[in-house]
Amino acid sequence: MVFLICGILCVSYYIGIILYAGLRASFSWFWLLLGGGFFLTGAICRVPVLQTAFGRIPVTVKLVAGILLTVGLAGFLLLEGCIISGMTGSGQESVEYLIVLGAQVKGTRVSKALGQRLSRAEEYLQEHENTIVIVSGGQGPGEDVTEAEAMKKWLVDRGIAEERILKEDRSVNTSQNIRFSKELIEDPAATIGIVSNDFHVFRAVHIAKAQGLKAVGIPAPSSCGMYPHYMMREAFAVVKDLLVGNMVF
Repeated sequence: MVFLICGILCVSYYIGIILYAGLRASFSWFWLLLGGGFFLTGAICRVPVLQTAFGRIPVTVKLVAGILLTVGLAGFLLLEGCIISGMTGSGQESVEYLIVLGAQVKGTRVSKALGQRLSRAEEYLQEHENTIVIVSGGQGPGEDVTEAEAMKKWLVDRGIAEERILKEDRSVNTSQNIRFSKELIEDPAATIGIVSNDFHVFRAVHIAKAQGLKAVGIPAPSSCGMYPHYMMREAFAVVKDLLVGNMVF
């Protein structure tokens, strides 16, 4: 019964993600897969034929699988701790450049996640009048303009002077956000603040440091109900960027 309930919760959460973020929500399939895993485990526990088949698996195989699962869980918890460590930065120190990382744009309208990033950037720019902001993001499916263009308009509409805003409109992922934005920074030793949703800051800052930037994180809030999804997705994203060499600890 416990596995059935967990499976139903995962599938229900998947539906909630789709209702909140749309069918293009990245990594949402994970919750369907996890739900299926719970359903399958529940079936193994309750169906005699499956119990018999499971019982025939050699003890050594079960032991190795248990060790791998334990190591994987420990690694996952370590990654989550690292991600959480990036969610607490205050961004109080003045930086010379602010890089706002792009997120989904619906037509020409910024998404909720991107709006949260821009609101934090606006707040910082109002407090630090000498900081230049780089809005970073290209154009993806379902977007009528580049993310950078939508972000610039959002900031200008709220009183940020246009001459303080630089556009980077080619990137399609975090590593490109940083690399292409770096090309717009005249002084390679300049201090950089990176604005993104809090769960994303740890990875973004370490990608920037791997590219030689003197970067600090300036986290924006996230929607509370989406945290399980964001935190799970981000752990896999950190592993991917470590494996391909985009970031270093």
